[in-house]
Amino acid sequence: MIKRKLLALAVTALFVAPTVSVAQFKLPSLPGTGGASTSDAAAQQDQLVNAYVGADKEVLTAQAKMADAVGLKDRASQLQATSDALGAGATKESLEQSETMQSEASQEIQAKLKDGNTKLDAAGKKKFSEGLGSLGKGILKYANLKGPIANFQSAVSGGGVAGALGAASKLNAGRYIVTSTPGHVKNLSNTLSNAVNYAKSNDIPVPADATAAL
Repeated sequence: MIKRKLLALAVTALFVAPTVSVAQFKLPSLPGTGGASTSDAAAQQDQLVNAYVGADKEVLTAQAKMADAVGLKDRASQLQATSDALGAGATKESLEQSETMQSEASQEIQAKLKDGNTKLDAAGKKKFSEGLGSLGKGILKYANLKGPIANFQSAVSGGGVAGALGAASKLNAGRYIVTSTPGHVKNLSNTLSNAVNYAKSNDIPVPADATAAL
């Protein structure tokens, strides 16, 4: 429990500063003359988005396995399709769609785990265990976004970017990641915790990656 609280505090700490500094995206009335260029911020956004997409795909695949294991076949197919569709250059809209899909899947999976009629056979337990490991990996990947977020925030705080008319609209994907990640990680961590408890109560192996993320 203490380890879980420490990890939660660490993850929150990674994003508190970036979230507070979202005000840096506000455009002043006059263009700046120094600092980073729009292309610098765009490059940092690309790196941030790519790192975030890697975490997203890991979680979507994890949830697809878990959903399939508990009998949510249609949801499992949707999750895997969403994972396959995500790639480099993902937009704010596609990231929002992914997060919505993950949130809905988390609720449905947890509802199935609370349903006393949900029984997993040997194949289902194996797939559920694999999903636990992938979910743990995905959460840890989100936690490792500290560097890319810091680089993105540094780039957009430059006068050159802040003064570029319309620059903010081109950085929506990065801004979305900065503001949404803390709450998203918290929700996924709750899902993982409940899933691990279910696994322990039903003789399902809990991978080290899942334990590490608790």
